[in-house]
Amino acid sequence: MWELQEQIERKVDQYFEDSAAQRVSADAVGLDARAGYVFVSTEEGWIASRNTRSLEYYGGFEYIGEEYKVTVGEITFYSDDHDRVANAIDYYKETQNNQGE
Repeated sequence: MWELQEQIERKVDQYFEDSAAQRVSADAVGLDARAGYVFVSTEEGWIASRNTRSLEYYGGFEYIGEEYKVTVGEITFYSDDHDRVANAIDYYKETQNNQGE
């Protein structure tokens, strides 16, 4: 059982690398900093977190329906098909573009 968990975690870590995900503070995507850190993939269109409770409570993600999220191992992925997630990703992109100027 533990071996399976380790394999899942390795696969998720590899997926993060493949999708060019960035680990950032929640405030980098326009959310309350108390939500902790999140992984964001602008290429794949999702935000993910290991600390789902804080993200849902402080980040307002508790209103995201089950059809917009998937949990794999300890990570929950939230799709940008939901407006809350799309807005957070757009905020992140805009902030990154402004920093690059």
